Amino acid sequence: MDIDSSEDFQKIDVANKATRQIGLVRKDCLEQGIVDVETVAEAYHAVKLDQAKTGIWCYDNFTEGGSNSSGLVRSSAHLGTKECIIWPINHYLALNRHPKVVDAAIDAIRTFGTGCGTSAMSGGHSSLHKLAEKRLADWMGKEEAILFPTGYSANVGAISALAKGPSCFILFDRECHASIIDGVKLSGAKFLPFRHNDADDLNRKLEKYAASYENVLVVVESVYSMTGEEACLREIVDLKHRHNFLLFVDEAHSFGLHSDRTLCNKLGVTENVDFVMTTLSKSTASIGGVVATTPAFKTLMQVEANAYLFQASIPPSDVAAILAAMDVIEMEPQLLTSLWSKVGYMRGKLKGIGFDTGEGTSPIIPVFVRDSDTLLKMGQAMYEDGIFTTSVAYPVVKHSEVRFRFILNESHTYDQIDRTLDVMEKLGRKFGVI
Repeated sequence: MDIDSSEDFQKIDVANKATRQIGLVRKDCLEQGIVDVETVAEAYHAVKLDQAKTGIWCYDNFTEGGSNSSGLVRSSAHLGTKECIIWPINHYLALNRHPKVVDAAIDAIRTFGTGCGTSAMSGGHSSLHKLAEKRLADWMGKEEAILFPTGYSANVGAISALAKGPSCFILFDRECHASIIDGVKLSGAKFLPFRHNDADDLNRKLEKYAASYENVLVVVESVYSMTGEEACLREIVDLKHRHNFLLFVDEAHSFGLHSDRTLCNKLGVTENVDFVMTTLSKSTASIGGVVATTPAFKTLMQVEANAYLFQASIPPSDVAAILAAMDVIEMEPQLLTSLWSKVGYMRGKLKGIGFDTGEGTSPIIPVFVRDSDTLLKMGQAMYEDGIFTTSVAYPVVKHSEVRFRFILNESHTYDQIDRTLDVMEKLGRKFGVI
């Protein structure tokens, strides 16, 4: 389709395309009665082209040399390549470049090859996979663990298998990750969100709905990926004394970041959490997902979780990297001390400058801007000043909660933090954010 000549496309009025939040394009089309998917796609593409011309298109930015605390970043918005301090990467302990982790992955390729070729159910697991499942279960305080190819598929697969059909009811924190929400929808169960980190609202919904269902599943994250806030896990666990439900906790952003390995362990609630999940792409610097639980629930997921049954397994080299990363975390506790020291420093400095960083305490540090036009323009200016991070806009968050997200990892230096703070203060004043 020629987007300049399409009659339907010409009907679409997307105001201020260069600064429009691209997630609103389909809404613009629907409001104008345009539902043809090809026309909607052309509308998206037109906004992309306008944003690229003005330097604010950011969906295709990439690093030249892979994940690191700094390096060359190539902009997809005609801004060229810049040496940047890199802030969107979830490798909290920077183990993706640790020599022991890299060597373990290379050695595993020589021994096991480059891939599994099939799913776990069809024989895709190796002895490394079984060792990882046992060790992860121990770290997570459970009898058994089941490996999935990614963290996303672990949530989708586990939740859709555990709460199938109309006899089940799911309550989830409204700020849960998309993988959780997709798993909820795929389950076929009835579901409702509860207010973010609000145990009272969860209790009200349990009182109103739980008695009507045979099975109730409550799903939360231990640390929320867009705010860095810890969940009110003790309060939620306390509700289990009043209501009969299963509790599923996603530890993606806390696993390996405490001396007790998980936030559930640190808070002493693991025994009352039925499913402890984590992704293996963050602190353990690899790929994969895992759910730790009882032997019976593991068997159920082995049989009913399509994401386990029909996906090729994690490559052996990535499993070796996970195991080596766990070794490093155990043997080098100074990494945790260093990371948390930098987290406190950067959070304190940003608040001191006057930025709104929310209520979080983790290495995920949001900087709220609350205006999409300002977010896009300030993000462009940050890149031009050598600061590369994620602009979080609708539909990922509400229009009034758009933000930048800085993810601090142990390899960030204090000089890099200070440089970033200087740029943020300058631009924050320029754009009226502080």
